[in-house]
Amino acid sequence: MKVGRLLAALAGGALFAAGFALAGTATVSLTASGPNPATVTVEWGDTVVFTNADSIARGVTSSRAPFESGAIAPGGSFQFRFDGRAGRYSYVQTGSRPNTSGIVELKASGTVSLKAVPAKAVYGSNVTLSGQSSYPGTPVVVQLRQAGGSSDWKDVLPLVASDTGAYTGGIKALAGGRLRARVAANQISSDLVDLEVLPRMRVGVQPGRVRAGSRALVTATITPGGAASMADLETYDADRKSWSHESSRKVSPSGKVTFVFKADKGRNRLRVTLKRWYLDPGFSPVVSKTLVVTGT
Repeated sequence: MKVGRLLAALAGGALFAAGFALAGTATVSLTASGPNPATVTVEWGDTVVFTNADSIARGVTSSRAPFESGAIAPGGSFQFRFDGRAGRYSYVQTGSRPNTSGIVELKASGTVSLKAVPAKAVYGSNVTLSGQSSYPGTPVVVQLRQAGGSSDWKDVLPLVASDTGAYTGGIKALAGGRLRARVAANQISSDLVDLEVLPRMRVGVQPGRVRAGSRALVTATITPGGAASMADLETYDADRKSWSHESSRKVSPSGKVTFVFKADKGRNRLRVTLKRWYLDPGFSPVVSKTLVVTGT
């Protein structure tokens, strides 16, 4: 049974220093002979300022961007921020016959990084996601593709980069998979970051002291229920100084499993383990604390 849980967002962005420049501007002069320069190249998030350098009213209009300045008086200006898809945006300079045209080339060549701490987290614990965007003051979206699930990416943490380009926020680890951060209207992605989740496991043994040859019950409760299909009981061999397999049991849908252990004389050390092949995708192997049964 696959555990179809996504990560739950806990917190928004906080700031820390990094030293990125703010978005830039480019200026286009509207003249009697047309826009100057006729083609201008800007980075995603930059603003283009259209200044009327003529003696009569001029304007600019674009159906793709889209924008419509209306009439710009001589010496006046109109500005537009380019934060859409990268590509070529043509526009028309109005105010004379025939109208002339210009082009804004929009590039998206920035970067974004992502780090998850811890990268292997206990189920239900907090994971801090942080990174650096080359687009300060703009949205950063962290997405998850859940291990063993569909190939779709799901938004799990929307943030806004600080004026230095830094971002940080928290999620709760409910299932593992791959994470990525995206900026510039989802046109630029970070490197992929793997997040593994360890099921929580609570174990106990009753009684802790029995006659040699008698039986004790070892119980384990695994959270979330359904994360593991089987569990192993292991015993410690003091002579070989190693752990060996004692028995395997199915885990109930609620996450409970019980082992019956026949105690040898003396101190018996036990533990419960969840192997990778017993676990749903995205969950990591877990070893319980050591239990002791004394055989008298």
